[in-house]
Order: sequence, then structure tokens, then C-alpha cells
Amino acid sequence: MSEVENIDVKKIFEDQVHERHHFKVTIKGDEYAGIYHNGEVQWFNPQPRNTIEDEHIDNVESSIHEYLSNNIED
Repeated sequence: MSEVENIDVKKIFEDQVHERHHFKVTIKGDEYAGIYHNGEVQWFNPQPRNTIEDEHIDNVESSIHEYLSNNIED
């Protein structure tokens, strides 16, 4: 998790059909947020792709997938 400094996750819409995992991640000192659902990362604005190179974003998303797959219950 080289670029990722911190990940915070919480469930939203718990026990509802729209249940999702909301995450906040700190990348190089900047905070970004999004939703993780069905193995997909969906970023809120501002999106890290606006300020970070795509190859680094791929590493960040891999770190997020790894963290969430090991730390959340579906």
C-alpha cells in the first residue's frame, strides 16, 4: 500500500437493498472517498485520477480491493 496512507470504511444503507461500503482513503496527503460494491471502486469527486497518474491509481485501487476483501463482511 505504498501510495495509500490510510483507509477508513463504514457500511451505509445497512440491511437495505442499497447497502454499500463507503470508504475514505488518504493518498499522498490528500483525502478521497468512494463506494465499494460488488468488487468495484466508484470514486466521489474530487477523483484521484484528476491529480494522480493512472498507473498509481491502479495500485491504489488494488490496495483498496485487497484491504476491503480482507476486512469487510458481505
